[in-house]
Amino acid sequence: MTVKLFILGLPGSGKSTIARKIAKNIDNRGLESIRINDYFILEQMNRDDIECKQFQPADRGGFDVIDLTVIDTALKKLEQSAQYLMSYKPESVILIEFARNDYRKAFKLFSDAFLRDAYFLYLQTEIETCKQRIRNRIDNPIYNDDYYVSEYIFDTYYHKDNGKCLSQILISEYGIDKQHLRGIDNNSSLEEALRKLSPFLDMVIDLKSADQNALAQPEGRIQKCLLPMP
Repeated sequence: MTVKLFILGLPGSGKSTIARKIAKNIDNRGLESIRINDYFILEQMNRDDIECKQFQPADRGGFDVIDLTVIDTALKKLEQSAQYLMSYKPESVILIEFARNDYRKAFKLFSDAFLRDAYFLYLQTEIETCKQRIRNRIDNPIYNDDYYVSEYIFDTYYHKDNGKCLSQILISEYGIDKQHLRGIDNNSSLEEALRKLSPFLDMVIDLKSADQNALAQPEGRIQKCLLPMP
């Protein structure tokens, strides 16, 4: 069964950096990880918007969204991509990254079934720290997702963020098990963030490994392994 891990937080909160470390950890344990995010979907939509009705150019080769309906469309396309990967790579761990200022609204764009058994990691990071990280990655780009996010987007869209209410939203409105949720302060070093994250990540990967081992056993033993835990 595919494991879905959402990695959420403001632009510059460290989602991609953390996701790369998680993916490496997963791969080192003999499992397969796949990372997807909505930026590349929005980037393609920007290229297709020849008349600049939904996007406008920004500094450093970036773009700004001026029609906010496109970010809803991008999330719907993100679920479609994940659903395809779940059918194509059913034994993988899919890391799903995106940033929004209103997660209650964002999750309503996904199907309930898609969210129900997922895991969620939220990176709480101060806006000024996010902005500085973005400046650093633009000045010294390494990865293809080291992209620019303008002051305009922070001022008009990310000036509010209800990520601190994420657990309440997912538990009360979607029935997500609280063990599937983790929020960490990511204002300091990467090493500190990974230390805080380690128990949660171990739980997710260990459950996936147990699932893999159960599937590899003879049919008679699979039934025993799939009995619900007390």
